[in-house]
Formats: sequence, C-alpha cells, structure tokens
Amino acid sequence: MENINKYMTNYDKILIVLVIAFSLVMILYPFISAYLDNDEEKDTFVYIKDSSKEVRRIPLSESYQDKPIILEADGPLGISIIEIHQGRVRVKEAPCPAKICKKTGWISKPGPSIICVPNKISVWIETEDSDIDAISW
Repeated sequence: MENINKYMTNYDKILIVLVIAFSLVMILYPFISAYLDNDEEKDTFVYIKDSSKEVRRIPLSESYQDKPIILEADGPLGISIIEIHQGRVRVKEAPCPAKICKKTGWISKPGPSIICVPNKISVWIETEDSDIDAISW
C-alpha cells in the first residue's frame, strides 16, 4: 500500500473517487429516471387517420377494460379493423395484399406507428406533450 501512496497525490485520489461516483450515477440514471417518469399520468391518445383524412383521437386510458375497443377505418381497398386493448393498439384485419400493417403487431408507446400505404390508413400513439409535429405518407 505504501508503494501506491508513493506515486499518488491527493488530487489523484480525488479524481478516482469522482470518476467512480460519476460512473455510478451514469449506470443508475436510466433506472431512476424510468422510475420517476410516470407515463400513465400523461394523457395518451391513439390517433387513426383514414383515406378521408379524418383523424380520430381515442384516449388510451379507455382501453383498460375487459373487452377491446374495435374500430373500422375505411380506405380505398376496403375496411381495416383496428383493435385497442390494455394500452396497446394494432391492425387486426387489413384488406391490403402484403398485410405489412397487420404484421407490425402491437404498439404501446409514442414513436412507432402502423401505416397501411395501399389502404391509406395510419395509426399512432401520442401524448399531449409530444414532440411529433406530423405524420406524412
């Protein structure tokens, strides 16, 4: 131990303590911020835009019931069936040939969206304080 103290000054020891403390803060920060950031307190909505450019806004809080909310969105190819349940949304049935919108699956947070280009339907989730300006085709 004397050999280490021989080569280290007090400033070196302070620097080591600061680096360790900073590392611990950076490791624990995501867990602490996730715990403190309560998304359920924010008003979250599901937006559905169909081929008529009509945008429907459904509060996601209404989906926490026993039965799912089933909506229809009309497009040039036919009617797409959208299911909202337990804070998630998906395209349940789609008339498009590739069914990529159906294969997208459930979305539950703001950011990802479900888009059916052939049927001109888009579905996404937003909070009231969202940074998303617009969704385009």
